[in-house]
Amino acid sequence: MPAVFTYVLDHDVMRFAQVAVRVWGCQMDFAHPEVTAKQGIEKLRQFLISIGMPKNFEELGAKEEDIPTLVKALCYGDGRPGSISGFVTLTEEDCTKIYRLML
Repeated sequence: MPAVFTYVLDHDVMRFAQVAVRVWGCQMDFAHPEVTAKQGIEKLRQFLISIGMPKNFEELGAKEEDIPTLVKALCYGDGRPGSISGFVTLTEEDCTKIYRLML
């Protein structure tokens, strides 16, 4: 999730900044809310690591050459149309970039 949040941060910086303040106790930087948002994402990353979650693909044993297979499974699995929807709709290209952030 930290890689996804980093990738879509510019879509709604204030939403991520609010989460950083409300959930992670970060100090709001009103002049630069993206700084607050990034601090919150880093706090989430550290929390996930603290509960034993892998911090990157290497810890999972995945490699860059696995990305196309992972993207196809994500974007086309269960009859999906080549993208995934949620907070932001992500295309194959977006998912590839996010997976690269996870290397």
